[in-house]
Amino acid sequence: MSSCLVSSLHPFYKEKDKKFDTNMLGNWIDGDDCIWTIEPNTFNEIIWGENKTDSIHHVTYTESFPGEEKMDGTYKIVYYEDENKKSLLTTTLFQLNGVDYVDFTPDPNEDHSTSDMTAYHHVPVHTLARVQYCKDSILLYWYGEEWLQELFEENRIRIKHETVEGSEYDRQLLTASTDELQKFIKKYANDPKTSEEIEQIFAKGYTDGQEEYGIFLKLKPYYGPLPEEKAKQVEPSHNN
Repeated sequence: MSSCLVSSLHPFYKEKDKKFDTNMLGNWIDGDDCIWTIEPNTFNEIIWGENKTDSIHHVTYTESFPGEEKMDGTYKIVYYEDENKKSLLTTTLFQLNGVDYVDFTPDPNEDHSTSDMTAYHHVPVHTLARVQYCKDSILLYWYGEEWLQELFEENRIRIKHETVEGSEYDRQLLTASTDELQKFIKKYANDPKTSEEIEQIFAKGYTDGQEEYGIFLKLKPYYGPLPEEKAKQVEPSHNN
């Protein structure tokens, strides 16, 4: 799927655009039986106390204490492609012009970042999806490269980008700033032709596999054991 998605060097959101919604939380499964666990990314707000003086070093300092744990609109995702393959993602929910979007990027703690030498050779990119919540599901629609390429070929957009040549395919990487990306989203991501397809798919809650401008996924609640839990349930065999 990653070879088909619109990707950007910079995030699609600003801090002021972020929002938090509990509908994102939980364990989910998609149509390919891949499992998604989505948890809130939390932080502790610092509470500053009174100024105090260190009598030994004669230094004045302000004492601080961890405050209430808060959610900041970002989520931690563990994506299980199968029992032996998982990916860690950081996801940000944000809103532009009343439309909800999700920005996906690799978690910095992913395996490819644990080695300094390897991490130096990786630059994370961001992908963009529309999101809608239903009573029993999450609907996601990623904007695809074919849609972006069509805009380029029709000379409808002039946005900073680079063509990254690969052995199997060439990839368009947006290099524009977040300001420019948001102008692009507001103008083109909801143009009648694109938004009509997305709204039709969201209304049906499924696709016939013929989506023209992106990739659609429907996540349903998952109540079974996670792969790590399955592994713990398997009793080791002992030969006498």
